[in-house]
Amino acid sequence: ATLCFQAFLQMCNLPVRVICRANAEYMSPSGKLPFIHVGNQVVSELGPIVQFVKAKGHSLSDGLDEVQKAEMKAYMELVNNMLLTAELYLQWCDDVTVEEITHPRYGSPYPWPLNRILSYQKQWEVKRKMKAIGWAGKTLEQVLEDVDQCCHALSQRLGTQPYFFNKQPTELDALVFGHLFTILTTQLITDELSEKVKNYSNLTAFCRRIEQQYFEGHEKEGSTIAARSSKKSLLR
Repeated sequence: ATLCFQAFLQMCNLPVRVICRANAEYMSPSGKLPFIHVGNQVVSELGPIVQFVKAKGHSLSDGLDEVQKAEMKAYMELVNNMLLTAELYLQWCDDVTVEEITHPRYGSPYPWPLNRILSYQKQWEVKRKMKAIGWAGKTLEQVLEDVDQCCHALSQRLGTQPYFFNKQPTELDALVFGHLFTILTTQLITDELSEKVKNYSNLTAFCRRIEQQYFEGHEKEGSTIAARSSKKSLLR
């Protein structure tokens, strides 16, 4: 979600200073990331941030007609319902990944036993969400199939275009980039999730194009993606 937010602001040509905090979730008004601090206002999550930025006169989708805007929102819902949920499932519901990667990574800023307590609390929250949306009983194979179907739909919509709508990026491009780049560059126990994305060459090319255009040479503004890229760049 943080990469989606950074990509969105870069596409709007708005300056941003990224500050990493171990307790960022607890600083957010909604308890979710990302959030921005502008003057005396704090706005969290991508949707409200997009609306806040739009109210200040910056929008990526003003050039779309009403039908295109409705289509864009439908694809954004697809990404949130499929890709985001699949990322959470892999990180918090796959037992091997949880024990070997997620718990150590999530709890690393905190001393023992707080690191374990907070990790188990987060895992419980995610599993409760999975149960509420009907994903609790899914197997890893079913989740990967959902990801493949989502990527297929995105690949079909993108085609040979540089962006999903016209020749300029929209909020959908920022959202898709953030999630696909995260899937492609985050180390997990299995590479099956990233392999699903790599099956669609136009989606990986899309990620490379946005990485080049909006983040290369912007290490200070895009510190999160710069750190990711130094470890596993899509451009190599």
